[in-house]
Amino acid sequence: PTAWQPMRAQDGWMVRVRPHCAALSAAQWRVLADLALAHAHPQIELTRLGNVQLRGVGESALETVRARLIAARLVPEDADADLAPAVHCTPLYAPGDATHALARALSLAAVQCLSPRALARQGLAALPSKFGLLVDDPARRMQATGADLQLWVAQDQGHGLALGDSSDWYCFAHAHDAVEAAVQVALWFAADVAALAPAPTRLRGLLSHARPQLPGLQGAQRRAAGAAPAQALAPGLHSAHGWVIGTPLGRVDAAAMSQLAAQLPPQAEIRVTPWRSLLLPADAMAAHIDGLDAAQWITAPADARLKVSACTGAPRCAQGHVAAQTLALALAQQLPPHTHLHVSGCAKFCALGPDASALLFAAADEAAAARLHLCRAEQRSAGPAPISWPASSDAPANIKKLLHDLYL
Repeated sequence: PTAWQPMRAQDGWMVRVRPHCAALSAAQWRVLADLALAHAHPQIELTRLGNVQLRGVGESALETVRARLIAARLVPEDADADLAPAVHCTPLYAPGDATHALARALSLAAVQCLSPRALARQGLAALPSKFGLLVDDPARRMQATGADLQLWVAQDQGHGLALGDSSDWYCFAHAHDAVEAAVQVALWFAADVAALAPAPTRLRGLLSHARPQLPGLQGAQRRAAGAAPAQALAPGLHSAHGWVIGTPLGRVDAAAMSQLAAQLPPQAEIRVTPWRSLLLPADAMAAHIDGLDAAQWITAPADARLKVSACTGAPRCAQGHVAAQTLALALAQQLPPHTHLHVSGCAKFCALGPDASALLFAAADEAAAARLHLCRAEQRSAGPAPISWPASSDAPANIKKLLHDLYL
């Protein structure tokens, strides 16, 4: 979903905002909070791709919400620009540095060359809505995000481009060459994907059939996979970047955000991370970090709520058999060390991230009764889960033992 093309859900319309270069000002966050409190559920959702979204917007309020978002420069005034492929960006950059410049150049190219209108001028259909581009930090902390085209400033100051899930990558001397090559690959995908049935929606689906032979790639140096990606930034103060603060299950309480944003200068940047948390300037937060409501914000890396994630679940999702978010938070304190539990209201595993090691999900049995199933993350496609019980009952008191048994 976007602001110009919202998505209908069980509980209303979903309206998504894609922060430019991962950053929104405190004033813009106040607008989002006001809209959530007035026209949607009183939460602002953070996604694993660094987007923010309002959920439960009433149909009669859609035009009002969009107009407020445009006025606050949260979404483009032009629908075509809003429907261009998303360019997700690391929050770990300094204004004006090479990573920031690369993200700005790629964002501009996506609108000018890859929007539905630009593609139509070349006789091409719009790219699938899931097709995305990404600008990572030099340590490639977002490598597991799964964007179709990943670009970054390499440690040697070259510019990297990785295609789909490929472990190898192309290295360019200049940013504009990397951006041009990325655009050429996206155009190649748009032109060639229609020949496949069913047509894949992601670049990796086309790469399994063919490799692009494009001018923009010919002069680049091909490199093998490098070191493993650096770890995500946990909540806390990071001297090189600022304060990272998390939120339970990636949901920001709108009233709490309004209060926080009001305490900061209107132009202070609050960046969105791919770990469903926020990055704030250390100097702006110094006087406020101790006063944050611990029920709404996570400021310590040992907080048990960081060990769980969940989909929307019942009652807001029609396919959810259980209240996944409530169940996840209830189980957070009972998890064994080094375990991350993802709770899903059905077997689709929406919002499942790469850090999940255990899955608790609901599914209907032969009698159409909902049952909860527990398994390791790598077992989800290997047949029936080894542990299950009726979903209508409370979570068993020995859930901790069951989770430990899962790893025996």
